Amino acid sequence: MRFGTPLPTDGLVALTAFVSSDASVLCDGDRDLEHRRWFEFPDDFVPSIQHSLEVIARWEEERIDGKRFPFAVRDAVTDTLLGGCELRPRADEAANLSYWTYPAHRNRGIASRAVALACKVAFADFGFRRVEVLTDPDNAPSCLVAIRNGFRVAGIRDGRVLHVLEAEWFTNRQVMS
Repeated sequence: MRFGTPLPTDGLVALTAFVSSDASVLCDGDRDLEHRRWFEFPDDFVPSIQHSLEVIARWEEERIDGKRFPFAVRDAVTDTLLGGCELRPRADEAANLSYWTYPAHRNRGIASRAVALACKVAFADFGFRRVEVLTDPDNAPSCLVAIRNGFRVAGIRDGRVLHVLEAEWFTNRQVMS
């Protein structure tokens, strides 16, 4: 997917590419204990601007190679970086979806809006047939985001709750809204 115009947006949030000027926000996010709790950070990891710049560059390379599709989640009006999400293609016409919101922007529906946009892109632009979300069983906010977006609980994978959204169901839901 190319990050040009029009950007995927619902009028309140927009999905864009991460850019080098996002490094300080990513670095601050890497210091957030809640974020570190749900994502796999090594115990000895020390956040830095340099690390964040390297991550942004790696994400761009992986996007170009089709290995991962990271999205910056921004305020559609102010362009403020609110969080992020990413789609990781699987071999079976599916993609794994993960998402996060930075502390100052939590509990405002940002993640739910970002997930809805990411699913729209996954199905309409990338042609995935299924999107999967894995959540830790005790991460109630993340589970709620998936359920609000129509994902159904499909079981347990690697000790995490597997939430699944099929393209057909999503498309029918969009037509009826």
